[in-house]
Amino acid sequence: MRIPISRRALLSGAISLSVTAQLSPKVRAQFPRLYGINAYYLLVESYRKVQQQPQRPVQDVVRDYLTQDLQLPELRRRSQINAIRFWAFNDYPVSAPGVPDGSFDAALWSAPNQVVQPVLNILNILVEQLSELDFYLIPTLGNYWLSYGGILRYLEWVKAIPAGTWLNAFMTLQDQDKYLKYGANFYLNPQVEQLFQNHTRQVLNVLNKYPKVIAIDILNEPRGKGVYAQENRPVKPNVPMQKIVADWLDRQAIFIRKNMSNSVHITSGEEGWLAQPPKLALTYLKSDPQTHEGIDLATNMTRPNLTMGTIHMYTHPAAELQKTSLAGLPFTDRRGWDYLLRPDQPGSWQNYKKLGDEWLRSRALAMGNKPWYLGELGWCRPRSDQDKRPLSNRELQDDRITLYRHWTNLAFSLGAKGVFLWLLDGLQHQDEFYGMTREQIQQIFPA
Repeated sequence: MRIPISRRALLSGAISLSVTAQLSPKVRAQFPRLYGINAYYLLVESYRKVQQQPQRPVQDVVRDYLTQDLQLPELRRRSQINAIRFWAFNDYPVSAPGVPDGSFDAALWSAPNQVVQPVLNILNILVEQLSELDFYLIPTLGNYWLSYGGILRYLEWVKAIPAGTWLNAFMTLQDQDKYLKYGANFYLNPQVEQLFQNHTRQVLNVLNKYPKVIAIDILNEPRGKGVYAQENRPVKPNVPMQKIVADWLDRQAIFIRKNMSNSVHITSGEEGWLAQPPKLALTYLKSDPQTHEGIDLATNMTRPNLTMGTIHMYTHPAAELQKTSLAGLPFTDRRGWDYLLRPDQPGSWQNYKKLGDEWLRSRALAMGNKPWYLGELGWCRPRSDQDKRPLSNRELQDDRITLYRHWTNLAFSLGAKGVFLWLLDGLQHQDEFYGMTREQIQQIFPA
């Protein structure tokens, strides 16, 4: 079936807070141990495969993509991998001036509140096929970052920021300026919240059909950056930005619960920043609070409708690649949370390993008594102190086998319900910092 759009181009009724906070002990006890991968691109690559084979049934094309191209059944058989985290959104524009055809394909929305039904159908088939392949699923409903849309797209859709702001940030790479200027408004504007719910309701109607959907991330890596967070001053008297974000996330969790089974956990999708120093003696990890990020893991875990915690982890030396944007502008793609290492500690491989241990221990303490999972785990390092280019993924494999196994075991010992590696390479989506082949992931977590 040919998709007729240009290549350029959540039980109903209120549920009380007390009910949503009290998932049954039986449900929690049956939560499986998740060995997961991130494959955020599944909707886009499925769409592209369908576009390339318009004469074939969509279901057959998506199945072949998952089974033959990505070889997911083989990964399931030959490793412990039993779960996938992926993007169940695509807020890119259908088309944009100066952007090559196909860059923004598989958009779910042609305009605010106007779903592209063929793309939503592909999402439905994708989740169906992944379920039949016996993977537990953690879909994500939106993004903080510019990739696939993000918070600036919603602000632009409701005309809270000038038209073209998102594309300008995407093309010129001036995203941090835009986040500092507009980012807080995403959580403060009621029109944005209503539109976010209008859009995600249709996605949740799809997800609710499949019991293999075990948890849902509200946003990928939400932050409350902006002038309030940067200056560490309240948005209004005695209300810091991290409370605004926590309350926004809690309201979305209430909304999701109205549209999803009670057995599904709801998480913020956050990285794990803390607005207060960790309650743990630290030797390698800085104890500095991260109020400038505008979000606080400990505060979020006090919200009753966020039934599960999440953190991400890129505690490694900084690596850099020189790249060119779609607009032809040079930029430095820099990865790694090297700034979390205490300055009195040398930046050795062993010290970054210990830094990672303290990151996990300190964040686990912030979860209270809630279950949690490690949603993204990535390790990389540069070729040398002078050459900041990342080692090839082949050269990093021995590191990863050692570290990923170690941090996974540590996370589980601290109460984590799952660990998700970043990233299984896709057909077009291959990460030069963290990407791994199926065979490499099988070496890390063999069956």
